[in-house]
Amino acid sequence: MRKIDGRSLNHEALEQLRRGAVERVMRGEKARTVVTSLGFYRTSIYKWLRIHRRQGAEGLRSRTAKGPTPRLREEQRQRVKCWIIGRDPRQCGFDPGLWTRNFVAQMVEYSFGVSLTLPSIAGLLASLGFKPRKTPRWAKERCGRAIRQWKATTYPELRKRAKERGAEIYFLDEVEVRCGSPLGRSYGFEGRTPAIKTFRPGEWTSVIRVVNARGAFRYHVCGGRLTAARFLVSLKKLVTGRKKPLILVIDELPVDKTRTVANYVQSTRGRLELHFLPPYAPDLHPDEFVWDHLQHGRTRNEQFRRGEPFQECAGKTMRSTAVCQKPVRGF
Repeated sequence: MRKIDGRSLNHEALEQLRRGAVERVMRGEKARTVVTSLGFYRTSIYKWLRIHRRQGAEGLRSRTAKGPTPRLREEQRQRVKCWIIGRDPRQCGFDPGLWTRNFVAQMVEYSFGVSLTLPSIAGLLASLGFKPRKTPRWAKERCGRAIRQWKATTYPELRKRAKERGAEIYFLDEVEVRCGSPLGRSYGFEGRTPAIKTFRPGEWTSVIRVVNARGAFRYHVCGGRLTAARFLVSLKKLVTGRKKPLILVIDELPVDKTRTVANYVQSTRGRLELHFLPPYAPDLHPDEFVWDHLQHGRTRNEQFRRGEPFQECAGKTMRSTAVCQKPVRGF
């Protein structure tokens, strides 16, 4: 008869087998007969009987193994937790400011004189509730108070006033479209890395794009570097033929605050309003997420013909967004 390896069974099943085997022996059956009928090795049941005589039925219960003794005390573990929550690695003289397993291992060895392996460090961080996360990059000039005020007060009031006036809120942004996707993967023979020559690397143009919460998308290819005159042309295209008032939420670009643009906004007599986002807060602008989605998805693999004018190439890239209303609403 094939013997059963107890390690292949779960703890609850093993506990029931141990209790049942000891009860059968206590009722008068021979230990060898009981263990043979269960398929275990002969010596296993004598160990169970010995535990039952010393500790009773309680000794046959399944218990979680304690494992090796931790090399860090609880107070030391809490100190590691305070390092990550309240400090930055750059405050300790390290650069860049990322908490990695290597850096935590160095800090533990320097502070406590205990050398831990990287898997041990990973288990330590997991037991403290830490998991690896992708860190965003924020500028030092970013003002958290202004951002909180925009989320809690400014934008809700803007939406309320737009609803009362019957106006539409659009988010406007300016991006640079370059012809030719970044280098990625290309097919080639095994052992031969294909070399790609860049395609018109110097050609680019500015594009004005606006999105709203319903997924609507408008764009205007400026045909070069964005200036106040070109920005004014884009604004006129947005306002012309529109029945409802338009509220534009934009970043603080230099061309947005020129006297020419301000005079034109005043001449619309309330049909057009400009409101500025807090500085260095790209996470408040949904068009940033739309453009990131396009760069890593649709436009990255966009193909252009060599003789095609560059502005038409940029327009082709922007037209690919027209079918993305559902993702735009999500952003």
